[in-house]
Amino acid sequence: METKGYNSFSIARAKELFLTDNIINIGDDFILAERTNEANYDLLRYPCRVDAYVAAFCKQGSFKCSINLKEYEIHEGMMLLNLPQNIIRLESKPSEKAATLTIIAVSTRFLDQFRSDISKMLNEAITILDNPCFTLQADELNLVQEHIRLINSIIHSDYAYATESVSHLISSVFFTFGSFLNQRLQKQSEEERPASTRHKIVFERFVDLVTRHHLKERGVGFYADKLCITPKYLSKIVKETSGQSAPEWIDQYVILEAKQMLKHSDLCIKEISDELNFANPSFFFKYFKKHTGMTPNQYRNS
Repeated sequence: METKGYNSFSIARAKELFLTDNIINIGDDFILAERTNEANYDLLRYPCRVDAYVAAFCKQGSFKCSINLKEYEIHEGMMLLNLPQNIIRLESKPSEKAATLTIIAVSTRFLDQFRSDISKMLNEAITILDNPCFTLQADELNLVQEHIRLINSIIHSDYAYATESVSHLISSVFFTFGSFLNQRLQKQSEEERPASTRHKIVFERFVDLVTRHHLKERGVGFYADKLCITPKYLSKIVKETSGQSAPEWIDQYVILEAKQMLKHSDLCIKEISDELNFANPSFFFKYFKKHTGMTPNQYRNS
């Protein structure tokens, strides 16, 4: 299901707004760019989605971001992998030393052209992995740099099949990222007890489901059915793994969505109530005030 409340940036929009320097692109399906996080910084201050698979490598400096309400700090030598359904937000103030990033973004449509299901592999690996931000080892960094150099050379050539060659190189890049994730998953499994690993997988899949369905579904039973477990067992796993209850996680996403709509859309309160699947504006009013201490109008005008 497609959510409507958050700003959503396609690759075309990302090219236009954020990635204005040193761009290599294939239409609106792929970009490879170098940039700092100083220009147009305010555009990502608020929660949004990028309608693409994005890999950002930090060459120097550092920056902070949140992905699905979890905060991360990315330093020099680290890579961040982001999925299209994720809700991402950059820290409102940049670090003292602006980060220089190499960014690769590829559309879901582009990856779906390949017979091998790269999208499925990346989704499953990142969902299970604790942290989508990790430090690249020297051999991993060399592999990424070799891919980037080759893509750069071919795309600037006059070869007859340059676009086709680059397309397959891009799929290779994301398979390479998948191998990085797989190595970390194997290490993670070796270091954890099987029960703990199982609980973590269930929790991460629960969060992934909430990001997809929170506009319409706020009952724990819905998510338990999707995960083929009982609501009681799901509630136990979520509480033990995160320290918060399953309803608290769902409420956080609904409130975040509501805040985004109130601040960054022209929808009236009734329309927002309808988008969030409340029975009527009165229920939405009470729900929002209970969780924020403010009425929707007070928040919108604050």
